[in-house]
Amino acid sequence: MRPGAMLISFDLELVWGTRRNAHDGAHATGIERVRDVVHSLLDVFVKYEMSTTWAAVGHLMLTPEHCVDGRYDYDLPAPEPAWFRGNWYSGIPCQGDGASDRYYAPDLIEAIIACPVYQELASHTFSHVVFGDPSCSRDVAAAELQRCKELGRYWGREINSLVFPRNSIGHLDVAAESGYKCYRGVNSEWYWFGRAGRPPDTSRMAKVTGLGQRVLRFADERLRICPPLPPARRVGGLWELPHSMYFPGSSGLSRFVSPEHQWCRAVKGLRKAADTGRIFSLFTHPHNFLPNPAPHLRAIESICQEAARLRDSHRLGIRTMGEIADDLDREENLHWTAE
Repeated sequence: MRPGAMLISFDLELVWGTRRNAHDGAHATGIERVRDVVHSLLDVFVKYEMSTTWAAVGHLMLTPEHCVDGRYDYDLPAPEPAWFRGNWYSGIPCQGDGASDRYYAPDLIEAIIACPVYQELASHTFSHVVFGDPSCSRDVAAAELQRCKELGRYWGREINSLVFPRNSIGHLDVAAESGYKCYRGVNSEWYWFGRAGRPPDTSRMAKVTGLGQRVLRFADERLRICPPLPPARRVGGLWELPHSMYFPGSSGLSRFVSPEHQWCRAVKGLRKAADTGRIFSLFTHPHNFLPNPAPHLRAIESICQEAARLRDSHRLGIRTMGEIADDLDREENLHWTAE
């Protein structure tokens, strides 16, 4: 049997992932501390010689060179989602203003690119548009994806992997036409009951359903249930790469679950991948580690230590999204795909 694989992907978005109001200038205060988390994670990956995937919101890649007098020219079609108040590109500060570190992060992109151990730079769309939302037209999707491609080339990288904001999948044909090769699939844990990846819903029933889902996730984490290892599959011109486990850090009810519980679940997934030749795919957001990153960083390091042990015993490969897609294209790892 060929070895299994481990894939770690990060949704790097800073303030973009939680914007709901174009005029809330105080939103996500303190999220700048994500910078320390990213640097600490990169140190771990260098220590264990692990490549991971960083799906960055394209706006974070903007440099002063892109912003004349500090302001970017938002020459893209913008969505008008029902859940967002105000114009999509209103309220964004100039680069260099007091709150701009929440919206721009060329320093983090540079750190990822310069890491001594290769780290993949992937797309999380340009401005965290929810592709599965009715407000995201084909033109919006094409502009978002193409702008990420252009910014990736500015940084010397060809961006081929895509992580959809909120894991809400849409416009796969546009992604394929734009030159992307793969994307991360929706959450596959049992407690989603097929509801994963849906657009934001502010109705009362959705809030009740969401609370129930969070309680079930809490039970799953407390019971240390082994994460699922679904196969990769070809969808149109793209590879859909599986999701196995979300590492929640300190978010929601998960703050009552110790990092050791998360480590235990991940190790079960890693060992199952090694035993079965499947992919164990873990993802998280660096901001989930706040406000107390230390215990979560220790848990991630313990997960990496086990992955490195399995790799060194030739039972597991540690791959990025792009590398797995290339492997699948070469038909070297058909055991990772759906029958």
